[in-house]
Amino acid sequence: MMPIHRFLPLLVLPLLGGCTALQSVSVTQIPTDRSRPVRAEVTNTALLGIHFDNDFLDDLTPELLRQCPHGRITGLLTKQESALYVIVATRRVIASGYCVYDQAPAAPAASVASIVLPPEPMPAPTPEEH
Repeated sequence: MMPIHRFLPLLVLPLLGGCTALQSVSVTQIPTDRSRPVRAEVTNTALLGIHFDNDFLDDLTPELLRQCPHGRITGLLTKQESALYVIVATRRVIASGYCVYDQAPAAPAASVASIVLPPEPMPAPTPEEH
């Protein structure tokens, strides 16, 4: 008869295994100017693989827009990945793209405190001061 410890790895291995899949990819027009990349990622974990809603995606768009104020995002690539580990399932959505300004972003206006004025000339000495 063979000892049980020889079969123990075969019994434990399925409990440690998992599966990962890329379920969707989408991309929009890629711009010529790719100097300002933006990226955001959100995840959702569920027990027994039961996801009750997609509300976790609501944070994705505001995060991208925060990185591109007064511009537009293009060249957007979104990926949804799923990972399943026995009783836990995780979904992750990654969005990356480029922030593009139709006009160059305006330089911030100089504040009064940052304007350096030349020093005023010293008044000429009067005969009484000699």
